[in-house]
Amino acid sequence: MRHLTQIAFAVGFGQEPGIPREQHFCEQCADTYFACTPGMNPRRDLICLSDSYRVKLYDLLEATHPEAFDDKDAETCQRASDQMRNFLREQLTKDKIELNEDAFDMLFRDFIGSHHFYSRADEPKRKKG
Repeated sequence: MRHLTQIAFAVGFGQEPGIPREQHFCEQCADTYFACTPGMNPRRDLICLSDSYRVKLYDLLEATHPEAFDDKDAETCQRASDQMRNFLREQLTKDKIELNEDAFDMLFRDFIGSHHFYSRADEPKRKKG
């Protein structure tokens, strides 16, 4: 049995603000519900990269694409994000790690959302300043 509790914090979400709405699903119905509900599928089974594998990837990314850590403006950030997405997909493929798109998106968010990434991105700025 799977349980989902949602709390709306504003009017207009089909329920009274602040009042929990609980739903209970069998395993099969939960899979169907979460897979078809925008924004819910990535929350089903959170997966992430191990710290050692993430560091290995950051080291390789920094050596081969140092510009991926550049965040000087929105356009540069978008280019770097696209580059990191391609890089991660290539590395996972080389390491024979097969994933569906939802799983890949979880790992990508983990890859670019880690504090380790931001500390590396900030490192050149500290050296300049």
